[in-house]
Amino acid sequence: MSAGASHAFRTRSTADNTCVSSVTNISVNAAPTAPSAPSGSVTTQPTCAVPTGTVTITAPLGAGFEYNVDGGTYQASTVFSGLSAGASHAFRTRSTADNTCVSSVTNISVNAAPTAPSAPSGSVTTQPTCAVPTGTVTITAPLGAGFEYNVDGGTYQASTVFSGLSAGASHAFRTRSTADNTCVSSVTNISVNAAPTAPSAPSGSVTTQPTCAVPTVHRNDHRTAGCWI
Repeated sequence: MSAGASHAFRTRSTADNTCVSSVTNISVNAAPTAPSAPSGSVTTQPTCAVPTGTVTITAPLGAGFEYNVDGGTYQASTVFSGLSAGASHAFRTRSTADNTCVSSVTNISVNAAPTAPSAPSGSVTTQPTCAVPTGTVTITAPLGAGFEYNVDGGTYQASTVFSGLSAGASHAFRTRSTADNTCVSSVTNISVNAAPTAPSAPSGSVTTQPTCAVPTVHRNDHRTAGCWI
């Protein structure tokens, strides 16, 4: 019977088909329509720390709808977490009043997971001296605005130069992405030489004292000292 219409019903006697009842009108509901395809966006892209994405559905909303992703189980929640990175995911809306009413698909893509930067390369550009008993290390790769660096677990910095490093020690350097600070490289260890030590004070003696023949001692008035009788 056609939906969205009133239909007229009559009863007739089988003994006398001229005996027909009055009409009873019974209405059939209009056919339900499928909900609109869901709208949504990636609210959390993958990181090095959590290499999956999260999508949040923003429409249609309400108790009359539920949603699924990639043909999985429908759910009332509009939030889908743990989605694989670097892939397009298919979302559908379904009516809770009639679970045969399912929307068309909306595809939403999650970014590929980022990768950690390479471990830093660098060298000791200034070794300790007696005057400055610390070293300086300069990072030479990777370079650019997309990276920052730290040493021995300290604060990250944009500068590639690390001064004041303790002598006679190995120092651990790491690179971190500025786009995703969970993307941290493995460690590069760079050793600073031990600080040199000052030589000991000189020891010595006078091996030849002045004589009358070799008057090597001078007075303040610049006259040569001599032997006086």
